[in-house]
Amino acid sequence: MTRFSPPIVHKCPACTGYVARHALISMFMDGLDHWSDGCSSGIWNFMHGPVARCPQCAAVFWWEDTSEIQRLTWAPRSIGPIMRALIWLTGDRSGRLKELREWQSIADDLKNAERADTPDYADLCRALAQLDPPKPAREMYLRHKIWWLSNNHLRYRDPKATMATPPAVPEDEAVANILRLLELYEHDLKHQVERGELLRQLGRFDEAVAVLKAVKPDGYSEVKAVKIERLALARNADLQAI
Repeated sequence: MTRFSPPIVHKCPACTGYVARHALISMFMDGLDHWSDGCSSGIWNFMHGPVARCPQCAAVFWWEDTSEIQRLTWAPRSIGPIMRALIWLTGDRSGRLKELREWQSIADDLKNAERADTPDYADLCRALAQLDPPKPAREMYLRHKIWWLSNNHLRYRDPKATMATPPAVPEDEAVANILRLLELYEHDLKHQVERGELLRQLGRFDEAVAVLKAVKPDGYSEVKAVKIERLALARNADLQAI
């Protein structure tokens, strides 16, 4: 079962308005679709992650650059007049009245803070343009999200549709993004499976096989590397469910 924390209220660095986020507490992994580019059908892939868009001013920002104002609790259940009388007679043993008073003491603008929007392709490009000075870890994250977006029209294609879903990322920009990701991942041992997949999607099959064969075993990465290597050996450059 996928569960999220109660709202955590931050202040937007651009407009200083209140923005809410929900941290992931646990997630359900069974029955998901897993793709060769590392994306899966889990709900967390459609969340904003470390970068978000303000619902009030549309600014794109990183959560770690914002001020955390308050961690809220879930709104408590209301207490009817009969239950209030019973609690008054027997005492607030379960703490329900205390919880309700604490909730009522929170300012309405905090309780009503809108949830941040998930960035789209234009937002991710804006975030890239704002990386001054360059920050490789952030660039890597943004370009990885753009890569997934550029594959989504293939990932969620309806076989019964009469017209193909247009890609969210123009083809030339998607290729440029892949080439830059290859540069960023070249010497990063944690991302060699992704590097092999990028090379495979570019049709550079022999390079992909060489990279994937060299993946260090950790109980997971080598399993995925072998699956993608088989696709590369078959000269298949298409996104695949694996």
